[in-house]
Amino acid sequence: MRGSLTSVRCREFVELATAYREGALASAERAGCDEHVRACAGCRAYLAQMELVIDSLRELGRTEAVDRVEKARLVGLFRTHGFHNGGLRERTVPLGIANAFAAPGDHIGYFWEHERQLDATADFLAAGLERDEVCVLLGHDAANARVLAGLEHRGFQSDDIRRRDRFHTVSGRQPAAAMLRDIDARIRTAVGDGVPMVRILGHLGWGHPGWPADQDILSLEAGVTEAVRNFPSVVLCAYDVRALSGRQLLLGGLESHPLTLRHSALRRNEHYVAAETFPA
Repeated sequence: MRGSLTSVRCREFVELATAYREGALASAERAGCDEHVRACAGCRAYLAQMELVIDSLRELGRTEAVDRVEKARLVGLFRTHGFHNGGLRERTVPLGIANAFAAPGDHIGYFWEHERQLDATADFLAAGLERDEVCVLLGHDAANARVLAGLEHRGFQSDDIRRRDRFHTVSGRQPAAAMLRDIDARIRTAVGDGVPMVRILGHLGWGHPGWPADQDILSLEAGVTEAVRNFPSVVLCAYDVRALSGRQLLLGGLESHPLTLRHSALRRNEHYVAAETFPA
């Protein structure tokens, strides 16, 4: 970034963020961080997200020891997988599909055209339930019914996983902004409860009655990448290449997902368009 010689860079700020928030920096470092935060929107968002997660942990009323452990774990996640980390993310989260592994904060477009590939989306959630993760389903009625049947076939009864607060659904019959708020709230609640990972499966209702228009769904897809980037979550959005239009597959499937999963291969997506330019 541009600024005075005392200002820090994004990577330095990520390392200093905890001490900066707690007022533990020397005056010169504090001044440099102050200057950087004023100029850098990305680091302001990073700091706000860190404060939100840590403050939510404090409100749980846990013992001091548990709270300290959770803080350390979450701060480690921010530093390892944060927005300004230019290195490769560590892929340790089994997707349950094609022996592929994701990293926290990944948003993946999954392109399917055979029934067995559709049914594999239930494997994505089943892999999370086996690891005691929270799973969130956002889809049209037919897809949701198919996924729930697949989970029951794999031994996960809907009533049981809901009762244990490990499975939630988000309504697609609302504007994109409301869906994003609902997803965000599910992630924050899970993080506050100390859940290690949140999985979100989307079978978006392009053209389905009651769902928003295409442009609003595109806004949702563009917003999800930024919403989950710094949190312990993985999002898989399923796209039926047989039924959707070329425009829906291009803009919704390709241009709004940093990663794609097709033919059993998870790849970085060269067609991805960053959220700040995508709506144009």
